[in-house]
Amino acid sequence: MKKALKYSTKYIEKALKQHRMRYERVKQELRDDMLSTEIRFQRLDQQIAEQKYDWIIDSLSNVFHGYAGDGDFYWQLDGDIKKAKESYYIAALIGTLIYEMLGKGFSHHVSDSGHPYDFKQHNFAFSKIAILANEYELALKISGKDTIEGALIMQDYEQACSMLPENPEDDSISAHEIHQCMWAIAHRDEKLFQKYMEKRIRILRRYARLNTIVFDSWGLAVVKLAQRRGLACTINVIELPHQSLDDNRVDTSRLVFPREEQIRSIIDSVSCLSSVP
Repeated sequence: MKKALKYSTKYIEKALKQHRMRYERVKQELRDDMLSTEIRFQRLDQQIAEQKYDWIIDSLSNVFHGYAGDGDFYWQLDGDIKKAKESYYIAALIGTLIYEMLGKGFSHHVSDSGHPYDFKQHNFAFSKIAILANEYELALKISGKDTIEGALIMQDYEQACSMLPENPEDDSISAHEIHQCMWAIAHRDEKLFQKYMEKRIRILRRYARLNTIVFDSWGLAVVKLAQRRGLACTINVIELPHQSLDDNRVDTSRLVFPREEQIRSIIDSVSCLSSVP
């Protein structure tokens, strides 16, 4: 039986204990973050009112990450998977709006290290949230059918393999352990999946003093995709609470993104204007 990956440093264990000991303070931080979410909504409302459409994607991204972060807190600290999925679901609704606007040609000012943010290249940052909520239709609207993760979401593994290099150590993906994990999923190679997931954990821990991560939503979403492929994750580390994963969806009948109607109205109006000869 494969030996579980051990903690590489005491630092991460100490950080986790501090998270637990400061739980009440963390909950206050979560409440403070919810207040900052109100500020994000105010900025979005202002941009809508002033018809600053080229800034709306930026504001939507900020609101998205607010809901996604809340979901991570609920899952990691509360162990409240239902509440986490509810936050993830609303974040996923926002994600679909962002990618719908991008598909319609809306410009944006979101930047990444001084360069325009490549939403197509980084769509897993958004679709992973829908995957963790078991909302695969929303995840596909974000990822699109022409991406590796889109093929994995559709469970079209033949297509996924055709979009990946022949070798998982190819230079095009060797620096991205998440893509290497996806390669292993597409090729249904459980041994390689464990190898590259362990690689990811080691990388996260290597930079733990700069950014301690004790809940890896990226890795957890990849584990979910692997489970759908019939691959098991045997890594027993705090970053990947894969024992909490299930196939349940939450009741979404009362879950809404308050600005969805306004955003869709903008999308429709601009689309209509662009179609006028």
